[in-house]
Amino acid sequence: MLPLFASDPVAGAVLAAAFAAFVFSEFWIGRTRPGSAERDQDARSGLAVGLGLLVAYGGGLAVSLLVTATVITTGAIWYFVAGLAIAAAGQGLRLRAVRELGAAFTFKVQVAEGQTVVDTGLYRWIRHPSYTGALICALGFTIAYTNWLAPLAVLGLVLGYVVRIPHEERTLAEGLGEPYRQYMRRTKRLIPFVF
Repeated sequence: MLPLFASDPVAGAVLAAAFAAFVFSEFWIGRTRPGSAERDQDARSGLAVGLGLLVAYGGGLAVSLLVTATVITTGAIWYFVAGLAIAAAGQGLRLRAVRELGAAFTFKVQVAEGQTVVDTGLYRWIRHPSYTGALICALGFTIAYTNWLAPLAVLGLVLGYVVRIPHEERTLAEGLGEPYRQYMRRTKRLIPFVF
């Protein structure tokens, strides 16, 4: 038995269109906020996130196609639709976080001259709402793959952020000083009031 997107051409086209929209939105973020190579303090943490994205999206897709014993057969259309809705909500959260952070948002870890701590909007509650959005988006797509095992692939992205977040926070605490350290003490990383 194949997952819904592989057995139904309409579902396959919808999934492809949704993924294209996701890629376009990420391209837009990178184009409008490229960052500065001279201030790059990434220390390859971006590579960890990139590999995590590959595992989440590509690995989830591969598992869905290769491990047919765990394909969702009952109510697959509902999982597919719910997964895409979750993915859209996650990417919406990510885009809102990018907009709220403004020019300080880049794909690479860096601290710009004159940068200040943003602690309003989503950032009032969590320090990395764009990462929360990215995780929700990846989870949604893997649910839409309609295979019970596919969502486990999101653990690849979780591991990428396990590398990225501590490095980013050390860099920001060093570059922004006490205001960022105070901000860290009063906020959570990814989930308000929890973690």
